[in-house]
Amino acid sequence: MRTSPRRIGLLGGITWHSTLEYERLLHEGIAGALPGQSADLVIRHYNFGEIALSQAAGDWDGLAELFAADARWLVAGGAEAILICANTMHLVAPQVAAAVNVPVIHIVDETAKAIRAAGLDTVALLGTGFTMRMPFYRDRMAEFGVTTLAPEEPGLTAIHELVYDDLANGIVTDAGRALAKRVTADILERGAQGVVAGCTEIPMVLTADDVDVPYFDALALHARAAVEFSLAD
Repeated sequence: MRTSPRRIGLLGGITWHSTLEYERLLHEGIAGALPGQSADLVIRHYNFGEIALSQAAGDWDGLAELFAADARWLVAGGAEAILICANTMHLVAPQVAAAVNVPVIHIVDETAKAIRAAGLDTVALLGTGFTMRMPFYRDRMAEFGVTTLAPEEPGLTAIHELVYDDLANGIVTDAGRALAKRVTADILERGAQGVVAGCTEIPMVLTADDVDVPYFDALALHARAAVEFSLAD
C-alpha cells in the first residue's frame, strides 16, 4: 500500500448532495488506511440546473463533450483516475474514457461486481428515468451476468420526479420514503433478489434498513473502489 494517496478527479455530483457524500467517503477511506491523511482530490462541480436542462433536452452529445473536456482538465490538474459522480452521467463514460489516458472508474462495474460477489443475478434498479429506461446501465450490468428490473409505470415516473423535484433540492419527506419503499416492494415481488440504489440520491429515501434483501449503494461502492485505487501500489 502507498504511503500517500493518488490524486482522484471528480466530475461532481451531479447534485451537490452526492458530491459531498463522495468527498466524505473518500476522505474517510483514506484516513482509515493512512491515519492523519485525507483524500487528494481535484473537483469539477457542475451547476445542476444547467445539467438537468441538457438532460431533459436530450443533449447527450453536448454533455459528452463537456464531461470529456473537463476530464482532460482534471488530468491536467494531476488526477490519476476519474470518477463520474452520478449514475446517469455514466451514459457518457465511453466518451470520457476516450478523452483521457487515466482510468475512468465505472460505477456500474463496481456495483455489478458486488452483486455477483453476493451470489445474485437479478436486482431491482432505482434511479433517474434516464438510468431506468435507457439501455446503457442495464446492458453494462448484463455484461457481468446481472439482470436489472426497473419499476413499472406509474412508479418509474414517480421515482424520476422524486429525484429531480425533491432529492436534488435536498427535500426529503415521509411521502418520498414511502414511495421508494412501495416501488421497491413491487419490483421484489417480480423476482428481484436485491436492490441497487442506482442514483446517488436514492439513499436519501431508501437505505439497507428499509429492505430485507441485499442492498447495493452504487455511490458507496464507487467511492470504495476509488479509495482502493488511490492506495494501491
